[in-house]
Amino acid sequence: MLYFASCVAALGLASGGGCIATSPVEFDPEQNFPPSMVSEPTAEFPLNRIGQINLDDPVETPEMPLQIIVRDPNFDQTLDYRLFLDSPPLPDVPFTSGEIPPSGFLERPTALFVPYDLLSAGECHRIELFVVGEFDSFVEPRRPAEDGDFDNATWWVRVTDTDNPVILQECR
Repeated sequence: MLYFASCVAALGLASGGGCIATSPVEFDPEQNFPPSMVSEPTAEFPLNRIGQINLDDPVETPEMPLQIIVRDPNFDQTLDYRLFLDSPPLPDVPFTSGEIPPSGFLERPTALFVPYDLLSAGECHRIELFVVGEFDSFVEPRRPAEDGDFDNATWWVRVTDTDNPVILQECR
C-alpha cells in the first residue's frame, strides 16, 4: 500500500504538480506613493494654529522650528523639499531647499528652520513647505517631476517686536 501511494505521488509531481520556472518572472515596478505631512505632536508651531513670534523675546537660537512627520510608504526614497516665504507675489523662489533622507520606516520625523532674519515684524507671514520625490525644475519651482507625487504644508506666523507691536498685514 505504501508503494502504491508513493507511485501516485511521484506520478502527480511528474505530470505537472511540481513547479519549475522555464521563463523569466517579471515583476511590476515598485509603485511610487506621494509623501504626506502632519505636525509633530509636540510641535512649537503646529499646522492647525497661527503662530506668534516676538522678535524681542530672548531665544537660544533665533529660528522658527517647523517640526513635522513626513509619511512615505517608499521607505528607501530620498525626498526633496523647498521652503517658500510669503509667495507669490513673484519672485516665487524658495528661500531654502534640501533633501529628507530615507529612514527605512513609514514616518520620518523632520525639523526645518526659518531664520528670524527673514521674518519682518508687524506682519503675518506665510511659510510653505513642498515635499516631493523629485522636483521637475526651477522654472516652476513647486512642480514635481511626477504628477501627484507631492504634499505641501502651510504655516502662518504673526511677528511682532517693540517697534511693531501690532500686525499691520493680517494672515491671508
